[in-house]
Amino acid sequence: MKPRVSVALLFPSLWFFAACHADVLVAPLAIRSAEMKTPSAEQTDLARHASTSFREALYAARYESLPNVRQLLTAAYLENPSDPEVALLLGHAHLWTLSERSRVGDEVGPEITDHALLAEHYFGEASTLAPEDDRIPGWQGGARLAIGDIHDDQRATRRGYFQLREAVRAYPAFNGFSAGFVLSSQDRDSDRFAEAVELFWTNLAACAGDDRIREDLDYRGVSSRATTTGRLRVCWNTELVPHNFEGFFLAMGDVLTKAGDVANAERAYRAAMLSPDYDGWRFAPVLEARLANLDERVAAFAAAADPGEEPAMMFGSDYACTGCHAR
Repeated sequence: MKPRVSVALLFPSLWFFAACHADVLVAPLAIRSAEMKTPSAEQTDLARHASTSFREALYAARYESLPNVRQLLTAAYLENPSDPEVALLLGHAHLWTLSERSRVGDEVGPEITDHALLAEHYFGEASTLAPEDDRIPGWQGGARLAIGDIHDDQRATRRGYFQLREAVRAYPAFNGFSAGFVLSSQDRDSDRFAEAVELFWTNLAACAGDDRIREDLDYRGVSSRATTTGRLRVCWNTELVPHNFEGFFLAMGDVLTKAGDVANAERAYRAAMLSPDYDGWRFAPVLEARLANLDERVAAFAAAADPGEEPAMMFGSDYACTGCHAR
């Protein structure tokens, strides 16, 4: 009978490694088996107050109220980190702070860029708590693109870009805009800007229910589809987003102007005027100035040597968020 030889004697280095590096082997399993956060069923009084404060500031375009709003939302989140609405609004508060930073002018400091990281984080928390909300990946993907640009991090850029692509596939009627809006800042001759143009058309076709809308951008016949419920509510004005329709067509007109598509840019701008709420839109003069100077703006985009010389667009402006949300 052959004598038994311990495996530990045959492979001493393996046992030594396992003994010394147990955490390396156990950690992935421990992390994967950890209980996921689940949404809370009720809101605290502080959460309701913070949420109301955010919406009141946004509807009134009170950018200067954001420090107090962020403080309230952060306190509400720390009180109950499982509140999906608070997590989402906190992400938006940081995104709004970053997106309309031009309001601060020369006083804006370099630390403004930290809001991209915070927006991305809280959108991630909101997505965990409300995975059925297909809008959130579009917002988070945009924040990740910003992080990649700020930190010169190609991995973050690609992660954000492909998250946006997936978000568009999941919800084209909403995320076509989210992705196209972010990519509209790219160089006019780049593939990514051409993609931004296509994304606006994708969004428009999803809302119109007809891919042929790009052949004749006449939205008068689509008005019968207006709704404030269901997944297509995002195509129209609602109580929460009172000028969504006008803001979308302002942004689309800007993108088409930058692309040199004069005819469709004019049609997009004029489509915004079809809204029954147009007369009460505080940014109507901005759109009307775009129309009055359309040819000059097309020429200026074509002549710009770099993005800093381009005419103003909705993206990067002091109405990047409030253009749709302000009352």
